[in-house]
Amino acid sequence: MAKPEQTEKPTAKRVGEARSRGQVARSPDVGGSLIFLAIIITLHTSFVPAFGLAAHSFAVAIQTANGRVPINIHSAWGLFARAFAAYIGLMGVAFGAAVGIAILANVLQFGFLFAPAKIKPKFSTLNPFPGLKRLFFSPQALIQLAKQLAKILLVFIVVFTQLHDQVPMFYQLAHTSPYDLVMWVEGTAYGIGIRFGLLFFCLGMADYFYERHRLTDSLKMTKTEVKDEHRQQEGNPEMRQAVKQRQRASARRRMMAAVPRATVVVTNPTHFAVALEWDEITMDAPLLTCKGADLMARRIRELAREHNIPIMENPPLARALYDKVELDSPVPPTLYAAVAQVIAFIYKLKNRTIA
Repeated sequence: MAKPEQTEKPTAKRVGEARSRGQVARSPDVGGSLIFLAIIITLHTSFVPAFGLAAHSFAVAIQTANGRVPINIHSAWGLFARAFAAYIGLMGVAFGAAVGIAILANVLQFGFLFAPAKIKPKFSTLNPFPGLKRLFFSPQALIQLAKQLAKILLVFIVVFTQLHDQVPMFYQLAHTSPYDLVMWVEGTAYGIGIRFGLLFFCLGMADYFYERHRLTDSLKMTKTEVKDEHRQQEGNPEMRQAVKQRQRASARRRMMAAVPRATVVVTNPTHFAVALEWDEITMDAPLLTCKGADLMARRIRELAREHNIPIMENPPLARALYDKVELDSPVPPTLYAAVAQVIAFIYKLKNRTIA
């Protein structure tokens, strides 16, 4: 049970860790009831054909052995064995259905799971005292005891009601044929079994939802645990800040390295600076290779002067390029005309023409 301070739902990481340890919600009664129903239904649907085949085999065995094999206890057992060999296939089908249902019941409850930690031996389990304490004094032990008592009571109710309805038939059994007697016993047993199985399946489903609630409740976390896990997954805030600073510094170095290759630097003139690169042979549109504001803009202008890159003051164009164009992206068509005028002026200064 969760402690009072454990008010937060378990995170996916916590649930995954619990699952790896084999802590999953499951009810043995779901699988057990489905296996029981599979066996009961298989035996019931195949009982009449198998019974007829067994009777025929027994008759044939007696006729074959008549006059050849002395009838005694040993030969009688052999005859019965040959007669009931017809039930071997039936039992094989019932067993196969039980195995398939058992696997399906567990898969539907918690999926495919292999948890080596669940079968790993623990030295602490060799100490009987904690086990006895859990067995007799824990709330969970009392709940399990209540479950078992409820099952016993329900089994008694099912058997009593089924047999009570058959009381009038008891007086007629002495006058019925052996075949009818066997059919009545099988039908009564099937009626009890099918009610018993369905009842236990309903109890198992209720137990499953209870176990799922109990598991979720036991995995609840405190607010501090949730914050610590979140911090572990995302990393230390100081480390994240340091990584971002390194990334920004690396991006600034890459931008500054692109300034000497620029065709022109457009400025605000003091607040913004944008470096454009243009090659009429390899490019479809001028490329924005560097941009910055305030101190960054001043550094761009300084590098441009150091490498003799033309600087043009055009505040509207500089602001538009800074706001609308991403780094290392071509100039959009809406700004072609303004940029072309700037580059044409630069080419005119250098006695060149735009191709």
